[in-house]
Amino acid sequence: MDLKPLDYSNGAALVTGGTSGIGKEISFELVRRGVCKLVIVAQNEDELNEVAGELHKLDPACEVHTIATDLSEHGAAAKVRENVDTKGWPVEILVNDAGFARKYVFAENPKSDPSLAMVDLMVRTVVDLSLHFLPDMVQRGRGGILNLGSTAGYSPVPFTAVYAASKAFVISFSQAIREENRDSGVRIACIVPGITDTNLDGDGHGEKRGVLDAVGIDDPADVAKGAVDVLENNEAARTFGWNNKLLAAAQSLLPESTNAHLIAKSRGRPGEDGEA
Repeated sequence: MDLKPLDYSNGAALVTGGTSGIGKEISFELVRRGVCKLVIVAQNEDELNEVAGELHKLDPACEVHTIATDLSEHGAAAKVRENVDTKGWPVEILVNDAGFARKYVFAENPKSDPSLAMVDLMVRTVVDLSLHFLPDMVQRGRGGILNLGSTAGYSPVPFTAVYAASKAFVISFSQAIREENRDSGVRIACIVPGITDTNLDGDGHGEKRGVLDAVGIDDPADVAKGAVDVLENNEAARTFGWNNKLLAAAQSLLPESTNAHLIAKSRGRPGEDGEA
C-alpha cells in the first residue's frame, strides 16, 4: 500500500465513546499528535463538556465539538453526520470506540436482555458510521478508520457472548474492508486490546475473571498510544501487549468449545461470589 503520512492538521477526527476509557485517551493522544479539530460523541453531555475542557487545557488551539447522543438508536449515525456537516469539518479520521459490556446469561431475562442494544452500538453503528464517512475519505484519497477490537473477539466468551461476538465482527470487518481499500489511500486499522483499566471498578473491573486477571490489566493511555500507532501504520489487527498475544496464541491451539468451557469455568456464572 502506498500511503501518505497522516496529516493531523488537515480535517477533523471523530471519536465515539470519547469520554471514558480507551476512547477518551485516544482523543487526548490525537490532540497530542496535532489534531486541530476533534469531534467527540457520547451519551452524557456533562461528561462531554468536562472532557472538552480537559482537551482545551491540553491544547487551547484545538477546536473540540461535542455531540451528545445514544449511538445505539437507529438513525444515530445519520444525525452525527448531519451535526458534523453543520461545522463544515471534513472527517479525516473516524475512531469507532463506543461500546459496553455486561455479564449475563443470554436470553435468561428477555425483557432486560442487553444483547440487541449491544449489537446496535458495537456492530450496526460501526458499519453505519463507516458508511457515512468512508466514501468521502476514498474520494479525497486520504484519511483513516480506527476500530476497537478486543481479545474477547478471538474466542467464544460465555456470559459475555454478544460482546465477544461483536468484537469478532469488528476484527473481521476491519481486515476485510482494509483489503477492499488497499489502493484508495485510506487507512483502515484495528487495535485489539485485552483487559484494560477502564471506568469499571474492582479487580477484574466489575467481575470475576479468575486466572484471566493474571494475564495483566493494561492502562488505557498505553492502549491509546498503541492504537494511534496502529492507525498510522495501517495495521490490519494488532493485538496489544505481549501478555495478550501469548493468551491469544494459547487459545488458538485449543478447539473453540474447549476455550468456551475453560473461560466459563474461570469467570463463573453471573451472581457467583457475590457478584451483581
